[in-house]
Amino acid sequence: MSATGKGITGGALLGAEAVTAVEAAFGVKPAWAYLVGGGLGAVGGGIGGYFVEQGDDAKPAHYLLAAGMALIIPTTVAVLHSTSYRPPAEYTEDRPGPATPATEPPRAEPAPAPAAAAPAPGAKAPAAAPAVALSLVDWREGAVRVGLPVPEVRPMYTSAEVRRFGVEQRTEYRLPVFQAVF
Repeated sequence: MSATGKGITGGALLGAEAVTAVEAAFGVKPAWAYLVGGGLGAVGGGIGGYFVEQGDDAKPAHYLLAAGMALIIPTTVAVLHSTSYRPPAEYTEDRPGPATPATEPPRAEPAPAPAAAAPAPGAKAPAAAPAVALSLVDWREGAVRVGLPVPEVRPMYTSAEVRRFGVEQRTEYRLPVFQAVF
């Protein structure tokens, strides 16, 4: 197998991962440091991978690529852990004091619905949510809507019809093209 591209790619991955893993180990916080360090490491590793490709044996280039791909996830986890938010030590959690009465847990029974207030004279009623078009063309309440039809695959006959009429079960494909509501 040819080593073309594998050494450069593997070297670039390993170079970027080596720099960002060291930065994560030292607890570097700013994102620009990871971008600059990872970019420089990738360039250096890619140059090294190019020279590994130039050898007579293709195995080292394949090993570089395999190692670079294997270390992507652990390096990403280390960087995310290092840059994750940690609240300062002086921040405290709000807890009720000893004199605060405990609140009652919510009851399982539903609260009665409040009576609907009559709209003020001249006020518009709240608009209902628009209906979703379930077919390619949907005509409802004088408005035409275009939608994305949802195909449906279903049996053509019920099991009772198959037993009663002795027909062979077939598959039915439905694609709603037009729907109208009057």
